[in-house]
Amino acid sequence: MKRLLSGILNGLGEIWGHKLRSLLTICCVMLGVASMVVTTGFMEGFFSGWERSLQEQGGVEKITGSPRALPERQAPLAPASRGFTLDDAEALRALVPTLDVISPEIDFPGARLSRGSRRHEVRIQGVTNSIFEINRYEIARGRMFSALDFADRANVIILGSEVVRECFAPGEDPLGRYLDVAGQPYLVIGVLQHYERLWGTYNTLQWKNKIAFVPITTMATKLRPTDRLNWLNMKARDLSLLRESVDAASNVLAQQHRGLIDFTVTTNEQQLASFSSTKAGFVIGGSAIAGVSLLVSGIGIMNLMLASINERVREIGIRKAVGATPFNIFSQFVAEAVTLSLIGGVAGVGVAVGAIKLLGTVLPPGSAPLLAPSAFVVGFAFSVTAGVLAGIYPAIQAAKLDPIEALRYE
Repeated sequence: MKRLLSGILNGLGEIWGHKLRSLLTICCVMLGVASMVVTTGFMEGFFSGWERSLQEQGGVEKITGSPRALPERQAPLAPASRGFTLDDAEALRALVPTLDVISPEIDFPGARLSRGSRRHEVRIQGVTNSIFEINRYEIARGRMFSALDFADRANVIILGSEVVRECFAPGEDPLGRYLDVAGQPYLVIGVLQHYERLWGTYNTLQWKNKIAFVPITTMATKLRPTDRLNWLNMKARDLSLLRESVDAASNVLAQQHRGLIDFTVTTNEQQLASFSSTKAGFVIGGSAIAGVSLLVSGIGIMNLMLASINERVREIGIRKAVGATPFNIFSQFVAEAVTLSLIGGVAGVGVAVGAIKLLGTVLPPGSAPLLAPSAFVVGFAFSVTAGVLAGIYPAIQAAKLDPIEALRYE
């Protein structure tokens, strides 16, 4: 500990004694660390937005079932294909215990809503209350559908925030008021939370605001009389049960459809795989930037240390003559190099924090870097590594000096 403290003090003395040379070296480290921290911040900002978007689509545990055309070998059996029905949802609920939530859905795209002189086309979905859990919707005001709404096939509707904006005057409360939906009056019983995740000026979650829900029984009997579902979304009870749930759901659906593969069962794993692959590419790119910055900073520190050794040959000779071991000399010069790099590292993190805050005010929302704890850890680790690696060779050269030759050095 004493040798380390002595080396740090000697390092500070060398910095003070050669201000300009030390300042340039510190600037090399500072710029390297700052670039690494800002790059890490950009990656954190980008991937945090991506992760949130994936979560808003139901997360990795979500399983999506949708109808599709029969494979070529079953094409002649197309008249027997009946698609998804509510019976499929009941069978899954009874036979696949690893499924936590099951959400049957019927789409009515381009449905016309009107109120007075206001007209608006919107995607309406006939749903159960499971939609709110599986697709991460929240009611901001009002209520969900009741058992009576489903039983009576009631004309009630829940609106997204964008639909409210289009169909009602500013400041007008939509709750308890009626909308005309395809020529029928529907009572507004709920308003969804407004969702916003800006990427520049574009709201990546706007699709969650441009939606309206009615009871699935109402949709199937009044708006789009059909027993066929457009979607049969499911959620595994746990991520570890995802593959088991997919296989079990596929088997149950194949049995329900009498062996006809007129459906597809997919997950968000593909998006997650793409996410992981892209993140790995960014990490490799960031590591390459760190490597170049480390090399530049290391060269600056090594150059300063070699110059310092040439100026202190006699000092090294005197220290060896009075009993200093090669390890004493080695540890002193490594400590001096680490001191330089740490000062540069602290300065670099400070510059990076300022740059990230400035970029946060200049760049569009959603594209600015984030202050992340991992960035600071990477920055300090980067500066210490640069100091140790750059200080080893000069320290070895200093430790190898012959004391007799060193004392004769002019």
